Amino acid sequence: MRALLLCVVLAGTLAAADPRPARNTADVGPRGSWSVGVFNPLRLAILDGLELQTHPLVFLVAPNLDARFALVRSSSVRLTAEAGLSLPTFGLRLTKGYLFPAWATSENDIGWMLIPRAGLLLSGNVGPHDVWTLKADGAWRAKLGPNSATQLNSFLAPLDILLAAPLTGSCYRVGGAYDHALSERLRLRGELNLYATGPQGRLAVSETDVGPIAELSPLIVTAHVGLDVAVFKHSRFTVGVLWANADQGATRLVTGPDGFSERERVRGNNIVPTLDFIWAGP
Repeated sequence: MRALLLCVVLAGTLAAADPRPARNTADVGPRGSWSVGVFNPLRLAILDGLELQTHPLVFLVAPNLDARFALVRSSSVRLTAEAGLSLPTFGLRLTKGYLFPAWATSENDIGWMLIPRAGLLLSGNVGPHDVWTLKADGAWRAKLGPNSATQLNSFLAPLDILLAAPLTGSCYRVGGAYDHALSERLRLRGELNLYATGPQGRLAVSETDVGPIAELSPLIVTAHVGLDVAVFKHSRFTVGVLWANADQGATRLVTGPDGFSERERVRGNNIVPTLDFIWAGP
C-alpha cells in the first residue's frame, strides 16, 4: 500500500513539473541566458529582449553574426525581428577542390561578398506548454568585387539551401513549426518550410539527351520531425529526420502519343538524419 501511495505521489510530481521550454521560437531569453549546440548556433542574451547569435562551428572560415530583437512580448504572442551579416568567402574558397572540383586549378574564383539576412518570427501558445511558430526570412548577396561563383546543383538539397544566397544571389523562406511537450523531459517538434533561391541555371545537355531541358526550379520544400530529450537541467539531446524535395537536375525520357520523346524533369527527395547536443544557461 505504501509503495502504491509513493508511486501516486511521484506520478503527480512529474505531471505537475514544467516541461523544458521549446526551442527556435520567437522567444528571446532574459539578460545573461545562453544556449549553444554542436550544430545549433551560440545564442547569448546581452539585454532583456536582445540576443546575439553566431555559428561557432564555421565562424573562423565564415564570420557571421545575427541579432534578435523582441518586438512584442505578451503572455500569449511573441514577435521577434532578426537581422544579420556573414562573410562566406573564406570558407567557399577552401572548398574549391571539393564542392567545386572544376575550379581546383582554374582561374575562376569566388569573390568577396557579404550576405545580409533579415527575418520575422511569430510564436503563440496552445495550452500551457505547446508552442506554434511562423517565420519568414531572406538572405541575399552583396558583391564586393568580381565573382564567378555559380550554383552548386549538389545531390543533397540541405547543402543547396545553405549555400543558396552566396551562389545564386538570394534565398527566401516561409515556414511554420509546432512544438509539443510530451512530458517533463521530452518535446516533439514538427517543421515545414518553403524556400525560393536565386536562379539555378541549366544543366549541360549531353548527346544522348532528347529535347531541351528547362531551367532548374528555384523552389525547395523541407520538413523536419525531431525529438528533444532533456538529460540535465539545462541540456538536451535532439534527434530527428529531415526530408527535402528539390529539383536537382534528374530527368526521365517520356514518349508522347505522337511518337516524339522528350526529357521530363523529376524532382528528387533527400532524407537526412539530424543529431545534436545543446547546452543552455539560465
